[in-house]
Amino acid sequence: MTLRFASLAAALCILAPQAHATQAYPDKPVRIIVPWTPGQATDVAARAAGEKLAAALGQPFIVENRAGAGGTIGATVVAKSEADGYTLLAGSSGSVTVNPLLMKSGFSPSDLEPAGLVAKVPYVLVTSSDFPAKTAQELIDLLRKSPEKYTFASSGNGSIGHLTAEVFMDSAGIKAQHIPYKGSAAALTDVLSGQVSFMWDSVASVAPHVKSGRARAYAVSSAQRSASMPDVPVLAEVSEIKGFDMVAWVGLMAPKGTPEDRLERINQALLESLRASDVAKQFVTLGIDPYPASRQEARKVLAAENQRVSEMIQRLGITPQ
Repeated sequence: MTLRFASLAAALCILAPQAHATQAYPDKPVRIIVPWTPGQATDVAARAAGEKLAAALGQPFIVENRAGAGGTIGATVVAKSEADGYTLLAGSSGSVTVNPLLMKSGFSPSDLEPAGLVAKVPYVLVTSSDFPAKTAQELIDLLRKSPEKYTFASSGNGSIGHLTAEVFMDSAGIKAQHIPYKGSAAALTDVLSGQVSFMWDSVASVAPHVKSGRARAYAVSSAQRSASMPDVPVLAEVSEIKGFDMVAWVGLMAPKGTPEDRLERINQALLESLRASDVAKQFVTLGIDPYPASRQEARKVLAAENQRVSEMIQRLGITPQ
């Protein structure tokens, strides 16, 4: 009996620090590094997630913008941070999937571990309100007839908007000149003024301009209509292009080696928050769709996206910077 008690006591002593570590985390503010400028879709999703995590876990989740180099500057900061769960990356298709394939960076996606997914971000095909095409098919026909006359903008070479536009044009067998910008705000400004013909940008960015009448929205990039812009059709409804599905993801990531119990704690808090009906309604108003996923599911999504995007880049001939 004494030996059994001693064995049980020893086992509890071993388990106690692990249980304490889980319960104690987080015991101070957590940083969420957003590798883009404020107001972009990743930033919007990160701030919404940070609010919910703070409420669920009892510590502030402070968003810090570290923009530059296609999101790789902020991602590198997180990848090289201490793996303790107190520095997270608001990772996205652009910063974690696309840009490491197209530019030199100080990190590899394998340096990061997903804590969970946060949102799906559909993109919208837009022009200025006075652009001559009234539908997506009319836009395709114009580009097919006079490709040298038209241009498209993006937030940078290799950005999701750039890749979406290239896949769109490849699907229709059309061409236009690419004009990359340093950020989507400047790109959208020139599209709205008519200096550039069209672009694909996030729902969050374009919705206010569509509502005000400055922009015309032709189609969303997803396979289904977006709850954030339910009146905007998918390409298959209004053009010859079928099966088009280009949706960006946003997720929270931590440096490789971050304790599993801390990542699971974040993941469980995310799952509970993202499945709440009020969060779904809030995300719709922000132009993003909730994307609850376990860590295992998140790993599968990221691996599949990396494979798909790598094949797209090779097929489309998009060259590294």
